[in-house]
Order: sequence, then C-alpha cells, then structure tokens
Amino acid sequence: MKKIQYCFALLVLSFFMNCEMKPVEDIYGLSPEETNQLLAGILANQSLRDNGNGTISDPVANLVWQKCTHGQVYRAGFNDCLGSPQGSIFNPNDVARAGAVQVAYCDSKTHACNSIAFPQVVQGTSSIAIAGASELYGACQNSNYLGATWRVPTVVEYQRLVVPGRAATLQFFPSTQEDDYWTAWSNSEDIPGETAHAISFDRQSYGVEKAIVKTQRNFVRCVRTGP
Repeated sequence: MKKIQYCFALLVLSFFMNCEMKPVEDIYGLSPEETNQLLAGILANQSLRDNGNGTISDPVANLVWQKCTHGQVYRAGFNDCLGSPQGSIFNPNDVARAGAVQVAYCDSKTHACNSIAFPQVVQGTSSIAIAGASELYGACQNSNYLGATWRVPTVVEYQRLVVPGRAATLQFFPSTQEDDYWTAWSNSEDIPGETAHAISFDRQSYGVEKAIVKTQRNFVRCVRTGP
C-alpha cells in the first residue's frame, strides 16, 4: 500500500513540475504562437500584391483595395499611409489615426441609405419614402483615387482580409485602425433597418462581424472590382 502511495506522489509531483510556467521566447516582440500565426497568415495572403501606388490587388478575387483607410493619405516614398498633415507621426493629436476619418452608414436609422432587395447594399439615393444621406457611400464613391471608381466592401470581401490574421493583414495595410469598419450591407435580419454590418479590426475581436446602428460613425477601406 505504501509503495502505491509513493508512486502516486511521484506522479503528482511530476505533473506539477511539467506544468510550471516557462519563459516566453519572443521573436522581434512576437511570441512563438504569434510568429506562427504571422507566417501562416502571410502564406494565406499570397494572393495579395502590393502595387506600390497605394493599392493592393487580389487577383484571385479580382479586387483592388486602397492601402489606406478613408481619410489617410498614401506616401509613395515610404509606401505607407502617413501622408495626411493631421496624420503625421509628428502630430501628437493624431498619431494613432494617421488621418483616418469615421463616417456614418446613414443619417437615418432606416432603409433610406440602402437598396431593399437582397443584399441590401448601401447606395446614394433612397429607395423608400424617407430621405437619407450616406457619408459611407460618398466616402468611397467620391474618392476618385487614381481616377478609378471605388465602393464600400461587402462582408465577404472583408473576410478575405481578416482570415490570415491581424499581423499578416498589417503587412499590406499599415495604419489600420483597431476599430470597426463598415461593410456595404445593411442588416437584412433587422426589419426596421436600424443596423448594418461591420467587421472588427480590433486585436481583441479581430474579424468578428457586428450589427451596428447606422448613425454610428466607423471607418471604411474602399475597394473596386477589376485588375
């Protein structure tokens, strides 16, 4: 009996010795788990191509993204998004945003700023009797960056960016805000039309799809179809 108790004690001791906390071996500020996620994300993002002009191409999905969040200004010499005067790294009032501007999906918590047919996409004119204006629609439609026509991304298009993980996404899209980004889709399950879909780029809820009140202000990254 004593022999059995002795063996059991050794087993318990061995368990706790093996479970002791070990120091984290960081690589350039990333833990081994984060490093593995970064490498996996880069591989998953192999379809993305930096065009060196403030755009990122995804030839597999036939999409071209603006490298910078709406409001930020691309700096060609640095290939980053710190060109906005209010977004300069030397401006203590806007270091984090780098000039990024938040916009509302609609100035009305109704279907005034989106189509009624599914998918209920944001648009410039109202499809119902109630008038409404969409800052979100104008943010991309009026950007005219590189002389192209841009639009607000869908939920599915954003999901292609977030799947590889936050660290990998930042390799292509610097100065991405740790906040929610509007999609083009109104929430079809919301009958009155008070909410629309957004995607979180916050590190704590990265990639999570949310339903947010349309009058709330969020960020947006514009996209277009084509090579």
